[in-house]
Amino acid sequence: MGRKAKHHYIPKCYLKGFTDGGENYSPFWAVPINNDKPFPTSPNDACAKRDYYSVDHENSLIVEDFYAEQIEPKISKAISHIAEHSCLPPNEEMKHLILLLATLYLRVPSHRETLEMPMRRTKEIVDSMSQDVNISNKSEFDYSKTDVIMTELRLIDTVQECLSNKFYQLHIVEDDSLDVVTSDTPFIMSHPKGGKGFYFGLNTSNIEICVPITSKAVLIARNEAMKEGVFTATKEFIGLTNTKLVLSANRFFYAKTEEILLVDDDISVYKRNINTNKSMQRTAGASGD
Repeated sequence: MGRKAKHHYIPKCYLKGFTDGGENYSPFWAVPINNDKPFPTSPNDACAKRDYYSVDHENSLIVEDFYAEQIEPKISKAISHIAEHSCLPPNEEMKHLILLLATLYLRVPSHRETLEMPMRRTKEIVDSMSQDVNISNKSEFDYSKTDVIMTELRLIDTVQECLSNKFYQLHIVEDDSLDVVTSDTPFIMSHPKGGKGFYFGLNTSNIEICVPITSKAVLIARNEAMKEGVFTATKEFIGLTNTKLVLSANRFFYAKTEEILLVDDDISVYKRNINTNKSMQRTAGASGD
């Protein structure tokens, strides 16, 4: 048996909740954001990169095994509870949902790039200075992929602590003909004053976190107090969530069916066929209308 080289940065146990069948091998559509042709794939092959979690260790797969054996069974419990009961987990099990959110926030390639950027920039500065100055400890500014991964692991507890202090709503899609999509960066933070060059983090005031949990459930989190509990997802809510996911995707978003609900600039809801790229009929009203 060959070495396990394909590592998922978005867990298969999460992705299968957006498929037509609910299994690791069940199909869904991968839609490139660069306008290439959509293609069918499955959680087995989506959101994975070769040796993404290989580290400098006698067991190079120790981190990959940690996520597969220690983290994913716990987050599966949260996903299964929401899929089966259409409600938030009980208080004693909310930690599993928080762990899922931390996983989706930390493990994606775009966040790894964020972690690596200051390391890379510091090394570039030291390398530049060393052309004119003898820097005796230059090697201390070197770093490897393993260093970046270790930084990610150290952040898990910190991120969970931030997320555990928020207020949560779960929005359930009750219309069988409608679904929420997901993407290769499904943890979305937005802010009313956001925009190019605007920085905000998990504890910034007035942020909203939006994360699809399955194709029928979306989690909303805020720092400020709001009414918690379960709500019916309106068509506007579904279309807006899908639009956010499409716009924030790194390379791909994933859809169970060819037709997805989106919103335009006026927050008017419409359907779009991902294969023909044609807008369908306008649709208004709450889910189930």
